[in-house]
Amino acid sequence: MLATNDVGDSILSKETEAVTTLQDVPNEPPVILSVKPTTTTSVMVQWKRPTEDSINGVLTGYRLYYRELPANTSTGGDSGVQTTKNHNTSAFITTKSTFKTVSSASLTEFELTQLKKFKHYQIVMTSYNIIGESPPSAPVEVSVGEAAPSVAPQSIKVSAVSSSGLEVTWDMPPLETQNGLIQGYKIHYWERDNQNQTEKVKVIFVPDTRVHLTNLTSYTPYMVTLTAFNTAGDGPPSDPRGARTLQSAPSQPSYLSFSEVTGGSVNVSWGAPLTPNGQVEGYRVIYQPTAPIQGVSKVVTVDVKGSWQRWLKVQDLIKGATYMFGVQALTVSYGPPIQANITAQPVKGSPGSPVEMSITKTSSALTIHWSEGDIGAAPVTGYVVEARPSDEGVWDSFIRLLPPGSRSVSVPLERLRSGVSYEFRVIAINRYGYGQPSTPSVALAALSERPFYEEWWFLLVMALVGLILILVLVFTLLLHGHSTKYKACSTGKHITPGEESVTLDNGGFTSLELNSRTINTKNSFLKKNGTRSPPRPSPGGLHYSDEDICNNYNGAVLTESTTLTEKPTEVSESELTDSDYEDEQPKHSFVNHYMSDPTYYNSWKRQPKGLKGSGSPFAYEECATADTEPYYQTVVTQHSTGGAYTPTGQPAHTHVNPSSNPPGSRTPVTGFSSFV
Repeated sequence: MLATNDVGDSILSKETEAVTTLQDVPNEPPVILSVKPTTTTSVMVQWKRPTEDSINGVLTGYRLYYRELPANTSTGGDSGVQTTKNHNTSAFITTKSTFKTVSSASLTEFELTQLKKFKHYQIVMTSYNIIGESPPSAPVEVSVGEAAPSVAPQSIKVSAVSSSGLEVTWDMPPLETQNGLIQGYKIHYWERDNQNQTEKVKVIFVPDTRVHLTNLTSYTPYMVTLTAFNTAGDGPPSDPRGARTLQSAPSQPSYLSFSEVTGGSVNVSWGAPLTPNGQVEGYRVIYQPTAPIQGVSKVVTVDVKGSWQRWLKVQDLIKGATYMFGVQALTVSYGPPIQANITAQPVKGSPGSPVEMSITKTSSALTIHWSEGDIGAAPVTGYVVEARPSDEGVWDSFIRLLPPGSRSVSVPLERLRSGVSYEFRVIAINRYGYGQPSTPSVALAALSERPFYEEWWFLLVMALVGLILILVLVFTLLLHGHSTKYKACSTGKHITPGEESVTLDNGGFTSLELNSRTINTKNSFLKKNGTRSPPRPSPGGLHYSDEDICNNYNGAVLTESTTLTEKPTEVSESELTDSDYEDEQPKHSFVNHYMSDPTYYNSWKRQPKGLKGSGSPFAYEECATADTEPYYQTVVTQHSTGGAYTPTGQPAHTHVNPSSNPPGSRTPVTGFSSFV
């Protein structure tokens, strides 16, 4: 408080203690948001709390008034009731309605239960405090008997049918959860990453349980939920189901630019499409001259695989020609192209060509030298070295962006391919672009040292070693073959150097086997009688073919393929004297053996009768043995007509007394005496 007079006001007094005014009834009722049947005998009421300024005190709670309406009650009548309520609220609510009290001011929903089935109800609400109730809210009507479905549709499936459409299928809720007659379904769908801005609703009425969602964005994931509804309201929504639409052709690349422009090459780069509409698989670059060059207009198409590479170095341009470039992106198909033109020549203001270019070569590197040329309209920012291999014929960047102060650079020979010659040139760069290239250098080849295994002498040595190994292998196989052949001849009884088996057969008599032993004493019979033994073939004078040696001789059977030849006697018998015979060591023969050792008369054995002559001369066989001691050969003859065997080159010997060799008897082998 303050005091005042004609002069003025006094200062304010001290403040009093706070004083609260008394409460009053709320000025505003709560606002009913919805009344929704939950079962066939209950409804759920939801409302909004009144504003703080209209409460006029401390809000204690709410009251819900509901009454059953007659079956023929109209909405117009309800409006009249609403007007009546506004004039005499207390009397109308008390006498005509039943109420439920919600004693908590923080609640915003309440379920009215124990209602009658298939009846129509009117509901109003008030808020109250300790002073009284607010005016009633606007009435809301609801039908009881059918409740909203309590379960969402079942077996929901979402599948893509095109780049802009999805198909949704489902089954009805279980019958016991429908709470009445299902009238239709509400399909809510939206882009997965942008629900607030893209959510849409589509209503489908029974009996359809399938819907096509159209006008969707290509290759975009969508989410879908479904609710069933009847006359009582909407049921709960289903869990979201997702699917992605199919791919389609992309939009054009976001930009197209050119760099590193020279008289014969350009670097083309582009941006990814803003709406790829799928997975970008690559790009297609198409370029052609805007006007024919020498009467020819060539269209070149280059496909770039993969989405990561968005540049291309084009190197086959004609200096001064203008080209049109177009680039397309690829998903399931190519999209529209982005196009631009470029002239194959350095832009205005770029540097001139470097001068005084030269190359020096050492055993390990090449050094490229140059001097600065015209810098153009701006300072030089660097240099680029290009190379042209002889096997390609196209200039390409070899060393990129050397410092602007560089006047030489070394290139290790390891970077150059062996056997390929290279030409080099230098290009200056400023902020306007690439300048004119320098004059190409002379072609130089890298003479790198080859590994030793590629030298001619190493290959020659390896060839000789291989030839020697092959010869050793062939020689070993031959030795092995001969050893196997002679072993195959060693069958039957083993023949020692001092003993051999001989079979004599004339084709018609019993075969006899004669065992002989080496006799080391002189023939006493020759000394006593002073006579010589009949001439006989010398084992050394007989020739045997390899086939004869290898034929099988099983101790008793002789093959028919043996051939016998005797060398001509070099010294006639008349030239030999008795003293020669006496001094000469007696050689083994059947006659000497038989006469010198009569005890061997009984050594002739009868052979099995089954071994008969075959009608042709028996063969002679010699079997090779591993013994090194000398052994004696045996001559076998057979007579089919009574004749005697005559060695080649000697006269035939006839018997003095033909009667001593009667028919059927054996003809003595040449060299035997008549009594044998």
